[in-house]
Amino acid sequence: MINPTNQYFDLSHFALLEISGRNAYEFLQNQITGDLKGLNSSGWLFSAWCEPNGRVICTFIVFAERESLMLILPSMLKIKIINLLSRFILRSQVIIKDVSDDYALFGLAGSDMNKLLQTINGDISGNTSRLFQTENLSILRLWGETPRSILISRMDKVPAILDRILMAFTEGDRSGWSLSDIQAGIPWIIETTSGAFLPQMLNIDQMQGLSYQKGCYPGQEVIARLRYRGQLKRRMYLGTGNGEVIPGAGDRLERTDTGTLVGDVIDAERHPEGGYKLLAVAEKNEADVAPLRLHGIKQSLIKLQSISYPADNSL
Repeated sequence: MINPTNQYFDLSHFALLEISGRNAYEFLQNQITGDLKGLNSSGWLFSAWCEPNGRVICTFIVFAERESLMLILPSMLKIKIINLLSRFILRSQVIIKDVSDDYALFGLAGSDMNKLLQTINGDISGNTSRLFQTENLSILRLWGETPRSILISRMDKVPAILDRILMAFTEGDRSGWSLSDIQAGIPWIIETTSGAFLPQMLNIDQMQGLSYQKGCYPGQEVIARLRYRGQLKRRMYLGTGNGEVIPGAGDRLERTDTGTLVGDVIDAERHPEGGYKLLAVAEKNEADVAPLRLHGIKQSLIKLQSISYPADNSL
């Protein structure tokens, strides 16, 4: 009998981009907030790419496969990101390619996850704390209350992998995976929220996806100034809300007593036990003080709490 808490998820709403070529590493290192040297120990990074003013264009997961760097990001942004990044290639030997059709992305969640992964590819101890790879498969282990992993498989190997998965896991819907990302404090930026936040507001620094020691990248001066002057007034929080209306990305939060706008929603999903969970960037001096609600919806009530991340994001 299958344990109902063990679920697999179709993650085809994410795209997979490949950055290859002799200058691929140097090129991406000079564009993103994270330090790619961290891949040697952690296996993958959750990081951001920013505008010159420091505002985040997109967030993504980056990991290495052979000689290439692979980016996982929301599909709705892939064309925009390819076009914008391509402008910076100039004479560098770099190729940016959408390889989403060459790979399948699955999510696994549940207490039997490691047992299943061992049946697929044997030893999963891996060469880092969060990444295990074979010739045809990459397994990225995520942090959070529930054991979770992202599987990236070459398309011709999918039938065999799915056969193993279906023996022990039931299919979950997309909202269930998104809810787990929200509860783990993982902020996926989409078109609605692109260009709205600095990376520290999204807790990218707490996820080891923002380096203050590496060289220059777009927005680096603004981002560094915010840190050294101690002027960060907004942070991302995990919220619990009630009411029938589920917030959408970009919706505003306000104080219930004054109606003052104090926050912006990143993502939200209904919770199976009632109400919903959300990620929101809010004023630090308001998050723990006043009750909040969705802008213009008096019946809603939202409570925010700080998010804790593993010190090194290992599992």
